[in-house]
Amino acid sequence: MALRRKPSTKRIAYRSFAAAAVIGLGVAASVPAMAGTGPSMITDGNSVNISVQGPNHSLKFYWAVNGTTTWHAETVAGGGSTYSAPSMTTDGNDVNITAMGPNHKLKFYWAVNGSATWHAETVAGGGSTYSAPSMITNGNSVNITAMGPNHKLKFYWAINGTTTWHPETVAGGGSAYSAPSMMTVDNGVNIAVQGASHKLRFFWAVNGSATWHPETVAGTGSTYSAPSMIPVGSDVNIAAMGPSHKLKFYWAAIGTTTWHPETIAGRGSTYSAPSQVFDGTDVDITAAGAKNSLKFYWAVNGVAGWHPETVAGRGKTYSAPSQTVDDNDLNITAVGAKNSLKFYWAVDGTATWHPETVAGSGRVR
Repeated sequence: MALRRKPSTKRIAYRSFAAAAVIGLGVAASVPAMAGTGPSMITDGNSVNISVQGPNHSLKFYWAVNGTTTWHAETVAGGGSTYSAPSMTTDGNDVNITAMGPNHKLKFYWAVNGSATWHAETVAGGGSTYSAPSMITNGNSVNITAMGPNHKLKFYWAINGTTTWHPETVAGGGSAYSAPSMMTVDNGVNIAVQGASHKLRFFWAVNGSATWHPETVAGTGSTYSAPSMIPVGSDVNIAAMGPSHKLKFYWAAIGTTTWHPETIAGRGSTYSAPSQVFDGTDVDITAAGAKNSLKFYWAVNGVAGWHPETVAGRGKTYSAPSQTVDDNDLNITAVGAKNSLKFYWAVDGTATWHPETVAGSGRVR
């Protein structure tokens, strides 16, 4: 399975497991109601961190010491500050969060680990941003990508510890139609995004270069959500919702342009953007399923055959999920019923998922 080449100089990151608007084919009548924005989750030392758009378009942050069920709440930014799913990373001793702000600005927040004081920056001004962003750390820089005006694909980087953000255009008008996913691999930066005519597009640049190279992963009518992309050994993996609400997977060896497609789950299985992680031996993917369920799929790396599990049953999930690996556990978070925030964990290799409520009814938009 897959990893891949590409970079540009910048600084922080985490997969944006943020949902872009998803449009299915062939089974539209069974599309479940979904919240507009999902959470972002990372592991940070011995803690789990979650950020999510809160009530009145605020930005909320929750953390818990690993192995405990006590979640601590913070407000990163107040009402009217946040209009997308966030993306979150750690950066040395800091936690970074980015999200679309009012008037389609791109906002960035950071706090020293263990502090509840959040510092705000504007990455790009009004009219610059039209999707949830994706953020990664890249050496001593932070990188952010998002859909820009006229469906451009935009990229921003800043040296860690500075407030000067450098903009680049990855692809021009009519190129991006979802939130992107970004990662670093070798000496490059890679970005995947839903392109025009529901294609799946991939862009890479050598770190420090502003020359972006485009590829088509899958053609017209293949992709109906924001993708999730991760490196795995010598490959790049991309997952996305396909036509008729299938769950699709693509991999390519680093440095090649040959993408290999797989179907993880068939029609009517998937109703959100997926989230993907690698846990050492397996590739793990989660997404909202039929009737607002939460589904999980795993495959041994390099071995054909995906194994499905139900994390939470019908009526439990109302956003795209976010997933992390934490020591010997797998963690998943998503918006739950009545705008609550839910968390699920399982010991790696088991199918027993343990639910927790991070924040109760009405705490998430």
